Amino acid sequence: MRINRFIALFFFGMFLFPLIIQKEAWGEERDDIKKQMQELRQQMEAMQKKLEELEEKNRMLEEEAKKQKEEREVEKAITEAVPAPPREGYLQRVIQSLNPDISVIGIFTAAYFSENDPIIHAENDPENTGINLQEIEIGFQGVIDPYFRFDSFFSIGRDSFETEEAYATTLLSLPLNSQVRIGLMRAKFGRINLQHRHSQDFVTLALPAADFLGEHLNPVGIEFNFLAPLPWFMELTASVNSANGLETPTFAPDEDANNLGRLLYIFHLANFFEITEALSLSLGGSFATGSNGTEPGNRSNLYGVDLFAKYRPLKNNPYQEVWLQSEFMYLQAESEEGDLDNWGAYAQLVYRFAKRWNAGFRFDFVDTDTPVTPMEEEELEGSSLLRVMRSEEGEEEESMLGLLGKELRYAVMLTFNPTEFSRIRLQYEFDDPDFADSFHAVFLQFQYSLGAHGAHPF
Repeated sequence: MRINRFIALFFFGMFLFPLIIQKEAWGEERDDIKKQMQELRQQMEAMQKKLEELEEKNRMLEEEAKKQKEEREVEKAITEAVPAPPREGYLQRVIQSLNPDISVIGIFTAAYFSENDPIIHAENDPENTGINLQEIEIGFQGVIDPYFRFDSFFSIGRDSFETEEAYATTLLSLPLNSQVRIGLMRAKFGRINLQHRHSQDFVTLALPAADFLGEHLNPVGIEFNFLAPLPWFMELTASVNSANGLETPTFAPDEDANNLGRLLYIFHLANFFEITEALSLSLGGSFATGSNGTEPGNRSNLYGVDLFAKYRPLKNNPYQEVWLQSEFMYLQAESEEGDLDNWGAYAQLVYRFAKRWNAGFRFDFVDTDTPVTPMEEEELEGSSLLRVMRSEEGEEEESMLGLLGKELRYAVMLTFNPTEFSRIRLQYEFDDPDFADSFHAVFLQFQYSLGAHGAHPF
């Protein structure tokens, strides 16, 4: 009996044990399902929140679009209500051409010379100890029509008036990337001849420019500029000019006015290279040939080489830069007394060390093997010296074709630019002509600019 009961309990236990194990497994699985359902519920809540945010943004965009549409409709209604302005007519363009950019630039300089009657090479250089009016430049610039623009500059001194430039420039697209200038203009010979007084780096004009070009070489003529299709900038300039009215000692009208070969022909070749992002270089060559007016058929040939380099490290300091400008000129001239071979050069280095400050040094030199002498020193110097006068007896020494001899000059300057419209410059010069005693000069220059003034050539 006990054995049967034991067997019954054994089989009952064998049947109940799997049920207990299965119940425990079902409990763990139910917990996992609850956990997953909780996570799904949280995800659905997050998606519901994002959906509500998107619906809100969409509603705001629709309102903004509706508002902009209403504003455009209002603007369109206002525009249609206002009558359209009349088209620009010929008369209006004429009136506009009579309203050009006007500028006035005054240059005044206090000067001190260590000797009386110092040698002055350029007309606008300071002449005496005291306050000097170097120049008042008045400019009128503007576009005439779609075909031309016109630039004119007038130089006014205390007792003088000069039309410095007055020329028209084509705005059309001409063949061979060319451009034409017509009128009275500074010739493209070297660099300093293109720079007006107010844009030069020193108070006085460099000796070679003053002795060979005069204050500036600005004949009346027609000039053609060609831009060569090369990887770098190369411009060739050729011009045909009349020497009438020139104040340079190198060229003058010939008595035979009907000979085209006696006109003044000027050529210039300019090259510009960007060596690096901070360093650029310009190298040019010039040639001018024409009558010198001493005798019919006598000519002057003037050769020139110009160099300009600028270093400006923008990454380190945008207000620091250094530039070097130098020119060499060589003159061959025919005259009754003999042929002249004169040459000269200058080099100037300017360092801009702060936003409004720069300082510079210039060295200039001229030389001739056959020096001429001023009229009042002719008897003292003897008859062996060559003297070439272009005009009537009694003409001032500025009319001499030759040079006075060797002359050496040093200059240092310090410039302060309060703004773009004013400038204060202090300069010291040491001048050493070999036919007279050396002398010193100190200048304090004040420059003021009023009105719009277009940029001059680079």
